Amino acid sequence: MVKTQDTSRIDVLLVGYERQENLGLRSIMAYLKAHGHHAVLVPFCPGDDYSVLSVVKQHNPRLVGYSLIFQYSLDEFGKLMHYLRDNGVKAHFTAGGHFPSLRPVETLDLLPELDSIVRFEGEVTLLDLLKHLDRPELWKQIPGLAFRDGPKHIISGPRALVSDLDSLPLLYRDEPQQMAGVKVAAMIGSRGCLFDCSFCSIRQFYGSSEGALRRVRSPQAVVSEMAGLYHDKDIRFFSFQDDDFAARSPAQKKWVSLFLNELEKTGLAGKVAWKISCRVDDLDSERLRIMKDHGLIAVYLGVESGNEIGLQTLNKRVSVSDNLAAVNLLKGHNVAMSMGFMLFDPSSTIDTVRRNIAFLRTVGEDGYFPINFCKMLPYAGTPIESWLQKNGRLKGTVVQPDYGFSDPTLEWYEFLVQHAFSRRNFSPDGMVVRLQQADFDWRLASYFDSAGSTEDFGKALNHIIRETNILAINTLESLLNDLLAYGIEFLLKDQDRLVHLFEQEWRGEMRADVSLNEICMSAGATASAHII
Repeated sequence: MVKTQDTSRIDVLLVGYERQENLGLRSIMAYLKAHGHHAVLVPFCPGDDYSVLSVVKQHNPRLVGYSLIFQYSLDEFGKLMHYLRDNGVKAHFTAGGHFPSLRPVETLDLLPELDSIVRFEGEVTLLDLLKHLDRPELWKQIPGLAFRDGPKHIISGPRALVSDLDSLPLLYRDEPQQMAGVKVAAMIGSRGCLFDCSFCSIRQFYGSSEGALRRVRSPQAVVSEMAGLYHDKDIRFFSFQDDDFAARSPAQKKWVSLFLNELEKTGLAGKVAWKISCRVDDLDSERLRIMKDHGLIAVYLGVESGNEIGLQTLNKRVSVSDNLAAVNLLKGHNVAMSMGFMLFDPSSTIDTVRRNIAFLRTVGEDGYFPINFCKMLPYAGTPIESWLQKNGRLKGTVVQPDYGFSDPTLEWYEFLVQHAFSRRNFSPDGMVVRLQQADFDWRLASYFDSAGSTEDFGKALNHIIRETNILAINTLESLLNDLLAYGIEFLLKDQDRLVHLFEQEWRGEMRADVSLNEICMSAGATASAHII
């Protein structure tokens, strides 16, 4: 669905993922509108290039901007750009996001259809480019821009970060989406992060320009926006997209207290619910209790690893006991949760993988939340990517970078795990996404005392999550034990054991899928694939 501010005169068409509101693009839309320009936002759906072409032909924008974020989507966006050019689109093409910002030369080389790159924060730079679009001789003077000048690549100096986030106009919004009958909106209270996890490019993205590593909107401005959305559009759930909402610094603790006070002043406390993302060492019991009393119902927790070596490699600056304490804290306060977890990272060994599996069993066997796991990806510009490159372990391509392990058994194990759990862990209709959504929908409905929030539904869902978690953990353990006991050559020659193990996992997922459909239908609920 096309998101547009105005159909009378369109200067800019923006393309980006929108499984939830794309706050970066929506901030740019609002900023352009405040300066007399109008924009259209087209959600990016790989393979549906014709829909984008149709909107481009309808509005004939001067500029088309692409939100690439990470390099893993470059090929898909490249196909779209090539398709548009082949069909006569002459508009200026620009791109932004982490990878284009950190690797502008590679991006321009990989995407020949691009005319420029807007690096780092995009509001001011894109407006500046738009003002001088027809005068390329002046582009060198635009901070935060990269482009070609014949055979050369021109990269201007970085533009300083927006120091006062309250000075930016409120995000452009469409009609709100709904979950469990409740209207929802994504929110942002800050930009940047104070920490430097080795696998994350947020520090590099914001730290490459002049300005504070983390900037915040005033609590008054954030709650004022929430109040406006509540009163004008009946939005009652807010999903904060801050990289670390509850940072434990004294300044941020004060910010959270002021934010909670503002919720009380405006009368929103108890009338709205909200979700945050944070580190495991950000919360304590009293702080969490107060936040919950003011509407916090869900937390995405950056756990990442269940062994000390992995946590050191990822530079998390926490311990396994810290991770366990945070998970138990959320469970103890009955706050919905999901967590980021990397079963594999560059330091992985058979022993650390076993420890990670044991951690997953400890936190997941009660069925409180659906466990998920992945392999750490070496994003461009991150310290871990540099380390892998320096040590000769970075392989793959610029668009699809990867790394391997010196232990061939571990190499095969990672390969088999990826194939066994690909749909479960990563597909929009896989069990993890469906169970997370069902759990969240139920908790959201329960918070507002809506239909479908029965205790029986919660118990039935907990049983399905528990069985699915235990099945996955048992499969991980059995697969590793078989590899160590029999060796990969034997298992590949006589594949019955592997086939049986994979079928057990997949059939279990199918049974869970059927059970989930049954309890959702009986409760009049749905387990959609849309995650807030």
